[in-house]
Amino acid sequence: MEKNKKEQGPESYSADYRSSFAGGEKKAPPPKKSRRPPSAHGTVPEPSPARRARLENDTEIDDFLPENDTIDDERLLTKWDDGMGAQTPEKPRPKRSGRNRYGIFVGSLVLILALVGVGFLATEIGTKIHSALTDDSKLRAYDQFLTVAVAQDPQPFSSPEEADPDFVLNASLWQCMTSDSASGYTDYDDAGRTLVPLGDVADACHQLFGPNCQLQPKNPTEETFYEYDSQNAQFHVALYSLDSTYTPYTEEARKKDDMVLLRVGYVAPSDETRAQSSGPASSNVTPKPVKHMEYDLKTDPTTQQQYIYAVKALPET
Repeated sequence: MEKNKKEQGPESYSADYRSSFAGGEKKAPPPKKSRRPPSAHGTVPEPSPARRARLENDTEIDDFLPENDTIDDERLLTKWDDGMGAQTPEKPRPKRSGRNRYGIFVGSLVLILALVGVGFLATEIGTKIHSALTDDSKLRAYDQFLTVAVAQDPQPFSSPEEADPDFVLNASLWQCMTSDSASGYTDYDDAGRTLVPLGDVADACHQLFGPNCQLQPKNPTEETFYEYDSQNAQFHVALYSLDSTYTPYTEEARKKDDMVLLRVGYVAPSDETRAQSSGPASSNVTPKPVKHMEYDLKTDPTTQQQYIYAVKALPET
């Protein structure tokens, strides 16, 4: 059996190879067919070394195929690549859930509220800064305190002891009748005038001009709004309106040693801020004083309240 296998000749192979062994001559392989088209000049370009190796490999495979039947490797690779591309699954697109929409809405709402809050705080801070820079409430408080003194249009003096006694008495009576305690005066004389005790007028004098100022009660030498009853130590007062007198407008306050120096403007009755027809003066309208005086204030060590110590004339600019 083994001997028969060894002696088996070329006739046991395929028909193609039998023809190769016939006549004792080996049939030459078919010429290689180039798959590259000729160039524009009619010549075939020399393949690269990698391309040449692949063509030789293709030749060996083509030797087992019938003539004119070669493997188109690029076509197979293209099909193979197309198949691989088709097998790649497409990633599904994420769907927005209701929770995401709700989160976006809540975030937007919080951002809007935050911006509104920032705007509100900025407005409030700006308003407070503006109010602090333009606040003149302390100066207007001086106006209230000086009203009865400015209404008398006093002559300058350097201390309460040097002030005109009539000015001190008139201002003290007005202070009694315009203070909060004025509602307690319920006694009247036959002419309807209010009866004011001398002690109350003396207290008003000390409140306006300090503890060392001495009140000098007396009957006026000419007709005025009061009379003094020395026997009963009381005044009979018939007040009139202050609309025809000056009103104060404090423009500046500065401290010097133990005193506060005020620059006080005298506003005439004809000023537009005092026009009765227009009602109360607008806070946006600044009065136009016709003259200015300096009022020097000191502090009473007992009551810790300020009082008028001196009045000085100021040059008009």
